[in-house]
Amino acid sequence: MQKLFGLFLAVILLAGCSPQAAGSELVVAIPTDPDGFHPHQSVAAASAEIAFNLFEGLVKAAPDGSIIPALAEEWEISPDGLTYTFTLRQGVKFHNGRNLTPEDVVYCLTRLADPDLSPKARDYTGVQRIAAQGNQVVITLAQPDAVFLALLTEFGASIYPKEVEGELSTKPIGTGPFTLSAWEPGDSLTLAKFPQYWNPQLPKTDKIILKIIPEPTTMVNSLLTGHVDLIPRLEPDYLHQVEGKSTLQIIDSPMNLVQLLAINNAVAPFDDLRVRQALNYAVNREEIIQGAAWGKGTPIGSNLTPAMGAWYKDLTAQYPYNPEKAKELLAQAGYPDGFSTTMYLPAPYPLHRNAGEIIAAQLEKVGIKVRIKVIEWADWLEQVNRDRDYELTVVGLTGRIDPHTMLNRYQSQSGRNISYFASPEYDELLVRGLAETDHEARIEMYQRLQTILAEHAANVFIMDPSQIAVMGRDIQGWSNYPVYVLDLAPLSRTE
Repeated sequence: MQKLFGLFLAVILLAGCSPQAAGSELVVAIPTDPDGFHPHQSVAAASAEIAFNLFEGLVKAAPDGSIIPALAEEWEISPDGLTYTFTLRQGVKFHNGRNLTPEDVVYCLTRLADPDLSPKARDYTGVQRIAAQGNQVVITLAQPDAVFLALLTEFGASIYPKEVEGELSTKPIGTGPFTLSAWEPGDSLTLAKFPQYWNPQLPKTDKIILKIIPEPTTMVNSLLTGHVDLIPRLEPDYLHQVEGKSTLQIIDSPMNLVQLLAINNAVAPFDDLRVRQALNYAVNREEIIQGAAWGKGTPIGSNLTPAMGAWYKDLTAQYPYNPEKAKELLAQAGYPDGFSTTMYLPAPYPLHRNAGEIIAAQLEKVGIKVRIKVIEWADWLEQVNRDRDYELTVVGLTGRIDPHTMLNRYQSQSGRNISYFASPEYDELLVRGLAETDHEARIEMYQRLQTILAEHAANVFIMDPSQIAVMGRDIQGWSNYPVYVLDLAPLSRTE
């Protein structure tokens, strides 16, 4: 029986802490508003990255991609992989002052797994029973699920008090190191230290102001003039403006984000494999990485990145840049003179807008005329992400701890499958991958899934952009994660 303990983590945190400066405050620049803070409803990465500081689940992700204790100080997994027993920490309080109970965990996770209440329930269909036993929560699965523990690290599995259900989207109440003390949409969010946080060594700073600055130029100017202390994700176009500044430090790390030209496989002419393959041959990844990301990115050929280690399969050679081959395929598909299409680009993300403009120029060389429409993020979430009413778009799909949660969006019936990709072999392999207990066999399965996506030219997979964090030289405690979060609790300013 597997048993994991959180004591070592507490020892490390206690040993590594330093006194907190009284009245300390940091200003962090972010490009867009969250779409709300209800763990079961929110879909925007902008929400999850902030919610990491407000909510906690039973377990959470660590910077190295491992899974560590959060509200559960330890857990056991039965030998058959069907029963998970979590022992809760003592003395954990919600932001409203009430103690955390096992019943809170049962309520939140039961609701999360209910398809009538939660759009995220699709990931929890194998949950058979959730019950409280003393200070423990026991979750029983219908069949082994290799990704289940990793799913519990995600925003959707956050625990909150039942009594705040109706107001949770705008007034989040969790157990995290910060509370949301103010939110002025379009301007800022203010996070305040939660004095009753279960780890008394965190957070290191009393107040964090998340300043919403959509324009990167304004963001950089705010950093240079001292109005902002930290830009977690600097657009690479602006790197040259901060390099060599003695007052700043730059931390460059893999982002584990899949940037892609998403293709709606269900609409003509993109329902023809030859057309999708033509797009792949027509796109020059290296030109995009240099032109849109200033060389700060790693080319990819499917829906995983090298940051995923052994799970990743390098498929960048599947479609080498070959515009003549693209023209041949278009002619075979009945488009010798090309065709016209529309590409939607999300306004708050210059990296995706710049990549889209470069791609449009590349496609024009093979006869595909692209109309670009830049739309606001809320409109993109509604039209493209929810309604899947589009032909082409450029966006980034955030990384996860386990490859299944990055690849199951292509399951034919998934609501996250914005590409309308469909493959019986793919669907079957996803199911087998969840039940597989042999690690090496599971790696082989997920590498095959990546290969299927490439062979079917589901999308044009471009790159994993680098995450470029820029901050004052006096800021310490920054950590980059392989998932899309901002860990603000360890940040502090040196005296």
